[in-house]
Amino acid sequence: MAEAAGIGLVAPAERNPYRATTFGVGELLRHAIEKGCRRFIVGIGGSATNDGGAGMLMALGVQFLTAEGREISLGAEGLRDLCEIRTDDVLPELANASFRVACDVENPLCGAKGCSAVYGPQKGATAESVAQMDQWLADYARLTQKTFPHADPNFPGAGAAGGLGFGFLAYTHATLESGVNIVLEETKLEDYIKDADLVITGEGRLDAQTMMGKAPFGVAKLAKKHHKPVLAFAGAVTRDARELNAHGIDAFFPILRGVSTLEEALDRKNARQNMRDAAEQVMRLIHTGIRR
Repeated sequence: MAEAAGIGLVAPAERNPYRATTFGVGELLRHAIEKGCRRFIVGIGGSATNDGGAGMLMALGVQFLTAEGREISLGAEGLRDLCEIRTDDVLPELANASFRVACDVENPLCGAKGCSAVYGPQKGATAESVAQMDQWLADYARLTQKTFPHADPNFPGAGAAGGLGFGFLAYTHATLESGVNIVLEETKLEDYIKDADLVITGEGRLDAQTMMGKAPFGVAKLAKKHHKPVLAFAGAVTRDARELNAHGIDAFFPILRGVSTLEEALDRKNARQNMRDAAEQVMRLIHTGIRR
């Protein structure tokens, strides 16, 4: 979903969850459904939105109406005027579509741990707008439950991606699953690990959160099932990352070669070269050890 509604698509000074919408996500899904797709795997991290998935659902034919019978505006601010939900014009094929939603957070839709309070500020929300959006999402959830009684705003992950998790769970045949488990299963990574001499993994930053089900943790766990050595590379490594040594990652290495700004570190050309240089030196050490 981040390809259509990701926070990285919006400059920091222009981020505004009042206006940001998941409509483009729905357009992608609608296009795929019309082309015959019925089984979907959707990653929902890194959103710029806080609309509870309403934009996505509007693109799929759900009508979110004001008291005057007009469609609400896109973005979280549209939920302020929501008075009625109609599903008569939903894309018929949606009923036969299933969604495996990769979701690595357990936030509910609303409240102190909800999407507005926890993730709203990084998307441009102020303390005032966080409170407003949280209330609008709560009202949206109550209206949704009139049509879909099973809708649960407190379900772990309902608040993922600005409430997109709730939108999927309430309005489609969806399950929220660990992202790394989906990737490991769908790529059949275990089949490759079985015959490997060395397993290499990594991410942008290795820290204590890596153990909360992120990719390197999942890869390492699978590798240790087959007694394989595991190395990890990362753009940055925090002090608490050393706990990963007790969870399958035998050694990890930051790839930065010197002091740099975050912007410089994230530059694709620099990152590629840093990764290449760090990996080369580690492999040279391994090769030397093997020869001896």
